[in-house]
Amino acid sequence: MAKSKKPKIVEPEVLLGESGPTAAGWHSIESFLQCPKRYQFQHIRGIREPLAQVPDHFAVGQMYHAGRARWFANKFSTTEESWQSIADAVRAAALENNLPVSPKAERQALVYLQEYVRHYSKRPLPTPVAAEYLVGPAPLKPGDPFFLYRTARLDDVSKYHEAGGALCVGESKTTSTTINDTVNQYTLHGQTMLQILLWKMAPQGEKTFGPVAGIMLDVVKKGYNGEPSDFGRRFIPITDYQLNWYAANMQRYLRAAAGVDWNADAPRNVSACTYLAGRMRVPCEFRDLCQHGRSASSKYVMRDGTRLGAWKPEPGKEVPPWE
Repeated sequence: MAKSKKPKIVEPEVLLGESGPTAAGWHSIESFLQCPKRYQFQHIRGIREPLAQVPDHFAVGQMYHAGRARWFANKFSTTEESWQSIADAVRAAALENNLPVSPKAERQALVYLQEYVRHYSKRPLPTPVAAEYLVGPAPLKPGDPFFLYRTARLDDVSKYHEAGGALCVGESKTTSTTINDTVNQYTLHGQTMLQILLWKMAPQGEKTFGPVAGIMLDVVKKGYNGEPSDFGRRFIPITDYQLNWYAANMQRYLRAAAGVDWNADAPRNVSACTYLAGRMRVPCEFRDLCQHGRSASSKYVMRDGTRLGAWKPEPGKEVPPWE
C-alpha cells in the first residue's frame, strides 16, 4: 500500500500596502500638540520653505522603510531576485516625491538595507502578516463623530521572536543617536499609542487578526563615514491604562485643532521654538516668521509655490498668513 503524501502547507501571502503618511495619521496632528501656531502655518495656511529637492535625511528614511517593507513581503528571501525587488521599491519610493531625491540619499538607503538584511537574515526571523498596513479610519472611542476618526500606516504586523512569538506592531526607526535613546523616546509616545489604539478599534486590526502584545521597535543606528550601522529590536508594551487617558486627551486636542481655521488667533508655544532632531537642536521652520512677521515672508512660499508676499485677502482668509 502506497504511503499517502503529506499535504503541502501553503503559507499565506504577506499583505503589502503602499508606503507614506496617511491623511489623518499621527503626523497630521503632531504639530498641533507641539505648537498650535505651527499647526496653523503648516496644515491650514500651507506655508513652507522652498526646496529644490527632498532633504536627504527625510528621503533616506522614506526609501529605507519602503525597502524594509518589501523584504518583509518577500518573507526575508535573500535571493538576487528578492534584492532587486527591494531596490525597485526604493526607486519607486524616490519617484513618489514631487521634488527630486539625491542619488546620494538613494545609495545610502540601499546601504542601510543591505546591512539590515545581512544582520537579521542570520537571526530568528519574524512571521509577518502585513507590511505598510493601513488601519482606519476608525474612532478613538465608540460613538466618535467622523472628524475625530484617525488612520495609521503600520510598518509591519508580525509575530516576533523578541516578544516570545507574540503578534506585535512593528515600528521601524532610523536614528543618528543610540538605540537606547530611541527606545526611551518611544516608550510613551503619541505615534505608537495611536497605532495600538487603532489596532483595537479599526476593522482591519484586532477584529481581523486578533490582539497585538504591543510595539516592536526596530531601530537602525545609522553608520556614518564608512562606519557600520547598529541594529536593535526592543519590545514596548502598551497598557490599557495609558490608552484610556490617551484617547480622551486626543479627543480634546482634535476638537481644538478642528477650531483652527485660516483667520484663527492660534497661540504660539514658545517652549517649542527649537527641538531635538537626532543629535542636533534645530529651530522650528517658522521661527523667523514668528520673530519678524512680514519682514521674513520672502523666506517662505505657499503650498502651491507662490510667494508668501504675493498673498491677497479673500473671503475666509482676511488675516495675513504671516500673522
